[in-house]
Amino acid sequence: MTEFQIRLAKISDVEPILDFCQYTWENQNDCMHLVLEKRINNPENKVFVVTLDDIPVAMQQVVILSKQEAWRSSLRVDRRYRRRGLSKLLYSHINNYLSQVNVPILRYCVLSDNELMLKIISQRGDKKIDSYSVYKADADTVTSYTNQLIQLDLKHFDDIWSLMIRKDLLDKKQSFYTQLIPKCQTITPELVKNCLLGGKVVGLIQNERLRGIAIQSYSEVSEEEFYIGYLHGEPEILTVLLCELCKLAYSLGKSVVKGLFPLNDSFANALSQAAFQRKLQAEIGIYRSCFKPG
Repeated sequence: MTEFQIRLAKISDVEPILDFCQYTWENQNDCMHLVLEKRINNPENKVFVVTLDDIPVAMQQVVILSKQEAWRSSLRVDRRYRRRGLSKLLYSHINNYLSQVNVPILRYCVLSDNELMLKIISQRGDKKIDSYSVYKADADTVTSYTNQLIQLDLKHFDDIWSLMIRKDLLDKKQSFYTQLIPKCQTITPELVKNCLLGGKVVGLIQNERLRGIAIQSYSEVSEEEFYIGYLHGEPEILTVLLCELCKLAYSLGKSVVKGLFPLNDSFANALSQAAFQRKLQAEIGIYRSCFKPG
């Protein structure tokens, strides 16, 4: 039998990959059929496959988010070849790749009920950074009220950044800008400016003071969803900010509002008061891989 090999995925790999992705989970469908082709065609993504006789039997994606950080996701292994060390093979290959391109930080997420993966993480020594969960709400159908949010631009940057770095606002603020399916990137001045240029940042200004901001992201799997990539503000304004985002989402023709939020009292209380519900009982742990860049 030919040995396992690793290479980048090609469009011709889509069919065999989706074939084994049918069996990723027993009780829910895999969304890979909605995103795989787009990911392979996107030069920012690196979809690596383990092949046997040049047929994919496992895959994993890594996205380089900046010169400093990357995100690993979407580990899938053909059930006929599980427990053969293929996840370890992909893990090592991706770490070596990032070492070669001098990207020092690699993060990923794992659900708290994934006992097998948590055991592997423990053996690797990877560090858990934080715990998050996905929350969702229906977009507000009451359109008679004026939305209080305004779109922010570069002239607001200093006010935005001053608000974001204030340490006295929340007991534990949101550290990452996220995209769905979860892909977390450190909030930096450069990222905020790019989002401002893209028209993705809205704010709540009261008495000529910026009290809260949100950055819109996107969903790979549904155009019906309005995705909140980042939320920050004064504690007493978070609920209002979330409610206003639901109104904004409805005005844009979206039916659902989603976001990945840290598990702490400030966000939990605001989300509950704004009628957001936690989508998963399991926590989403954000981890950092332990490897040394080349």
